[in-house]
Amino acid sequence: MPKSNDRVPARGVGQWLQQAWNQVWKYMVSGLLVWIPLIISVWVAWLVFDKLVFGMERLVRGLFGMFHDWGGRYPRFDFLSDWQYQDGTGFALALALFLGTGVLARYIVGRKIINYGERILQRIPFISRVYRAVQQIRDVFITREGAVFQKVCMVDYPRKGMAAVAFVTSREHGVVQEVLGKPDYVAVFIPTTPNPTSGFLVYLPETEITVLDISVEEAMKLIISGGAYIPGNRSLEDDGGREAGDSA
Repeated sequence: MPKSNDRVPARGVGQWLQQAWNQVWKYMVSGLLVWIPLIISVWVAWLVFDKLVFGMERLVRGLFGMFHDWGGRYPRFDFLSDWQYQDGTGFALALALFLGTGVLARYIVGRKIINYGERILQRIPFISRVYRAVQQIRDVFITREGAVFQKVCMVDYPRKGMAAVAFVTSREHGVVQEVLGKPDYVAVFIPTTPNPTSGFLVYLPETEITVLDISVEEAMKLIISGGAYIPGNRSLEDDGGREAGDSA
């Protein structure tokens, strides 16, 4: 009997420590989830600032050093040695570059110049693919005009009776529709969770697509969160697809 009595307090202390640790772990995870968006936002902002602003600063400092070298080597360019680098020159040039590009983009002549530069980039191997991909991401996440993801929808995937959030990417009639002999087929991208940049491209008839009346941004949040985020507007829109009641 004395031995059994000695074991009860030890078992009780162990259970208490386990419960205390579980509670502390829950608080730690909750606190981490609160800080993660801020940490990632600050990290991304710093990365962009470091690459653009400080990168421009380093580039300008290097150019001034190159000019001084030329001025010392070639008497004809000795005036370049008189140019003195000032801290903040790269930052000022970066602001001027962004401001000037924004002004040009507002006018027809400027847009033509920008479009001409984009056409040149799109003819360079590898760079053209990267540039187009970045453009598409910009259109979706920044302008939100649906240049790539036209509408948010639901489709039966991976089988009947299971639904997946997807995006209508194209309704144009092309070689796929011609080969299949299905002119009503549309291109649908089914993203993966929690990384929506990968997924599956499928072609479906419009009658098998249920369009959701939510924004692409809300759908992205839904996908990344694994369904934990609930969009504020969850109404369904037929828009050429099937009615929600048809699936009941």
